[in-house]
Amino acid sequence: MTIQKPPQASIASGLPAEVTAQQVESARYAVLRRLAPCLRHHMVRPLQPIGLIYGVMHHKLSAAQPDLQSVREEAEKINAFAKAALDECMDMGTWLAPEPGVVTDVESGVLECVGLMATMLHFCGFRLVNEVEDLPYKVMRDSLRMVLSAALFELTDTIDDPATVTIHAQASGSEVTVILQADLIEDGHLDRYDDGYRKLVWADVQALALAEHVGLYRQGRQVTLRFAIAQTSVL
Repeated sequence: MTIQKPPQASIASGLPAEVTAQQVESARYAVLRRLAPCLRHHMVRPLQPIGLIYGVMHHKLSAAQPDLQSVREEAEKINAFAKAALDECMDMGTWLAPEPGVVTDVESGVLECVGLMATMLHFCGFRLVNEVEDLPYKVMRDSLRMVLSAALFELTDTIDDPATVTIHAQASGSEVTVILQADLIEDGHLDRYDDGYRKLVWADVQALALAEHVGLYRQGRQVTLRFAIAQTSVL
């Protein structure tokens, strides 16, 4: 299967005419630097049960007459978790070194970003609600990852009170529109996670959107992203 480059999404007013490669790389690094704790957690998560399973195996092997079948089953569990950890590390690595031309369906792509960021944002005082369902349309994976993550960071970085951020999406013509809507919560307080790195600013989101040919518009606490639907063809 070959991937045809999607047509450039229409760019809403408010984007600069052009950005430099340095600005784009700065924005990309800022997103990845902020995501680093989440990426690290997801990379090691499948490894966490292995120590516990090893302890069970060691206990069973210490018996006078070990149940070898049971031990084999525990070893198979370790093998499965090790493979899952390898797959997770390979996938997380593509955030750092994107694979050109890779597409993802919108539902899976949004779910991936939400899965990475929801817990971190929750601890800060934000509730991330994903209402994207039944959207199998394909878009460029790196574009969705970078621009959506940047928009989520920038939107929450500019809010000084707890809020619910809801993600909606709909397809129309050759584009998929993803909308982020922040609504303040009266109860609670913000507890910012300080990793020693700067906040994302709107110029970062603009730079990434322009580089990735993503439509971008903001009105108050609502951010709209428009992704071109990628066309695939089978040789």
